[in-house]
Amino acid sequence: MPKLRILQIFNRYLQPGGEERFAELFASALSGQHVVENYIGSTRSLLGSGTFSRPLAPFLAWHHPRVERDLQNLQKNQRFDLWVVQNSLPGLSPAVYQAAHALNVPMIHYLHSFRLSCANGFFLNHGTPCERCLHGNFWPAFQTACWRDNRWVSGWMGLLLRRVRALGTFRNVRAWVALNEQQKKKHGEMGIPESRIHVIPHFYEAASPSPDPSPSGDILFLGRLSPEKGLGLLLQAWKLVRSRGRKLRIAGAGPEEASLKTMAAAMGLRDMEFLGFVPRENHPELWRRSAFAVIPSIWHEPFPLSFLETWSYQRAPIATRLGAMAENIVDGKDGLLVEPFSAPALAAAIQSLLDHPDLATRMGLAGRTKVLTHFHRDLWLSRINAVFSSVLDPSSRHPSRA
Repeated sequence: MPKLRILQIFNRYLQPGGEERFAELFASALSGQHVVENYIGSTRSLLGSGTFSRPLAPFLAWHHPRVERDLQNLQKNQRFDLWVVQNSLPGLSPAVYQAAHALNVPMIHYLHSFRLSCANGFFLNHGTPCERCLHGNFWPAFQTACWRDNRWVSGWMGLLLRRVRALGTFRNVRAWVALNEQQKKKHGEMGIPESRIHVIPHFYEAASPSPDPSPSGDILFLGRLSPEKGLGLLLQAWKLVRSRGRKLRIAGAGPEEASLKTMAAAMGLRDMEFLGFVPRENHPELWRRSAFAVIPSIWHEPFPLSFLETWSYQRAPIATRLGAMAENIVDGKDGLLVEPFSAPALAAAIQSLLDHPDLATRMGLAGRTKVLTHFHRDLWLSRINAVFSSVLDPSSRHPSRA
């Protein structure tokens, strides 16, 4: 296909995570075929640091005039063929959608969460599954203070999401990219035409060479320490495990770090340590010491890069039967799946791999093969380029599934 000029639009959250990492991978992977420029905002810059910044934040989240002007000028000066939105709220505001529609720029929108129908984006309400706002009535978000434990913040996000819908965003976006089939179905229930939703899993550049298996190594959690990741469940499970001196190592930082440390101390947990944030260049050493990994998420994660990284390093994942993990991990072949919200089930799976290290090794090898054959860059490039072509095809404004 011809070389395209693509503007990637991304709002950084207060805590970095997988979306930010994928935005980097997206630009890097496409750079050999297309010209990709980035327009990046952040929730932190929206909130600001001055005395008058925070009172202005809700109004700028509703409509950010500078963002609209920036995008108009970028389009005028660089004439992008299309915009790819990774996320826009709250830092960049719905001005992104207004500018694209006014300029008639084809827009592709990634779906990294359920934010379009959930104030917190996870379909969780204080740790419990919740889809009460699925169809666009966000009154329950205000009633239950489901985002940041604040009724007014939750209600404001609900109003903001109503505005996104009122702008016609669901019909004006040319193509949506979901990361798994369940996510596509759920966004169809929200009101997005399923014919415009393409399912394209993430890719991962496999570690080369991968470290040798470490059947007697430790157990690793690698990720952000936030409520939806299920770390409280993992600590409860670890209490039930006979570790025989092998350690649970928790690598990452996030808003729950202090409370998790307090919880671990109160439970008297042994053979475990919190490593804090570990830079990516130090990940190989983490995996070298690990026999397998645990991904105890309690929400339908669209496509966490953590389980592809686990496979890449020839390690087996234990994950909850939710989201992309349920669709991609073959239980007993390249990982173990457990029922969500069950500490005993998670503990039994961990105990199984501790007691049968040869099983963890076999599943890790199978996972490594899977990354190399099903989740490589070239396959992802062919899929995303097919979406670009369908969106730019003048004969159709309703692209078919890639």
